[in-house]
Amino acid sequence: MRSGLIAQYLGVICDLDGVVYRGATPVSGSVETLNHLTAEDIAIVFATNNASRPAHAVGEHLRELGLGSQGWEVVTSSQAAAAYLADRLPTRTPVFAVGGPGVPHALTQAGLLPVGISELPDAPVAAVVQGLGIDVTWRELAEVGYQVQRGAMWVATNLDLMLPTARGPAPGNGALVATVQSATAATPHVVGKPAADLYELARNLLKIEHTETLVCGDRLDTDIAGANAAGMDSLLVLSGASSLRDLAFAAPAARPTYVAASLTGLLQPGLHLHEAPQLSVALTSAGILNADADRERLLQSVVTTAWAALDAGDEVIADTDWWLRLEEHLCLTGATG
Repeated sequence: MRSGLIAQYLGVICDLDGVVYRGATPVSGSVETLNHLTAEDIAIVFATNNASRPAHAVGEHLRELGLGSQGWEVVTSSQAAAAYLADRLPTRTPVFAVGGPGVPHALTQAGLLPVGISELPDAPVAAVVQGLGIDVTWRELAEVGYQVQRGAMWVATNLDLMLPTARGPAPGNGALVATVQSATAATPHVVGKPAADLYELARNLLKIEHTETLVCGDRLDTDIAGANAAGMDSLLVLSGASSLRDLAFAAPAARPTYVAASLTGLLQPGLHLHEAPQLSVALTSAGILNADADRERLLQSVVTTAWAALDAGDEVIADTDWWLRLEEHLCLTGATG
């Protein structure tokens, strides 16, 4: 019998980096939790803004981490871009593909004809898909601008400005899209998070309603904002990019339904964040938290109290060290990384 937060839903749309794994290392408890869900016949679609890798390559990585072979699928923003164009263009229409291998692979799967910069016809192409790739060149970026100015539909897989790497932050696809925009007056149609397209593609694969779907992610500005844009409930996990402080100061459009330290929270009672605080807490430098209080209720109350104060125009302590100490108190230290 299903129990915990997940008992309220029939399927999960789940982010990857910072939620399931960090690079080559799984987040503690994530694989075990996901295998438990599939064993309970809860369908999972992993939805990623990363357009550079084909979905099957992402799937291979998940299996290497120990995820079972059934009960889940992967969709990428490249596939969302290809699906968007496939609904609007005839089969085998040439599309200028910019980015990693995931972009042309998705276009081919959707019945379109990806063409690289050396294969472009003399006539303008009908559409351009721009995604991230480590070998994207100035010539390709310039050609995106030329084609768009000649009337091509311009689809961007995502607008993430930064890509985390082992050596530190690097320019993401959003930075490359902005480069093209600086030379044109055009604006692309964006399919990746926080736009709703990728989530709608994932939900269609799940074959369930919006109210039956739970989105899990670690980024407020993409995962959670995208879930809200798509009309789905969401769980923010504090195992990746967003911290407790980020959550407390989140704008209304980026506020999740629930919060947990990691994906293991799916198997525990949900901490609903759109209800009145259950405990009285003071979010000032002089505030004293009740050390004997239930940590889960305390976490919920901290977040809901912060939101209520901010919405009322009141001040909430912003000191980063104070919030780090609070994370330690709530046993969230090490959740982010």
